[in-house]
Amino acid sequence: MITSIESVTGPETRIPSQITQEVEFLSSTLSLLRDSEEISNDEFLEAGSIQGGLNLLSAMISNGAESKELEIQISSRKDRALSICERFPNLDEKIESKR
Repeated sequence: MITSIESVTGPETRIPSQITQEVEFLSSTLSLLRDSEEISNDEFLEAGSIQGGLNLLSAMISNGAESKELEIQISSRKDRALSICERFPNLDEKIESKR
């Protein structure tokens, strides 16, 4: 998840369509991982908060949010993703293995 966030939150990659693609990737991958029992329901739900945060970020960019507001949202999502990765150490690796 931290990999997903970092891939779409750099100044040059803050493009709503790219973020939307990443959200779609996360959605399908998390469902696949949960359905195959590679991740727990808790992992699925926690990761869903990152997916929702990326959706919010995309909407903020599309609506012309100020850079400072975007930085606050990005920082919050990164902190949340790092916290989830600490709680579920292999989750990011499992997600990225499906690319």
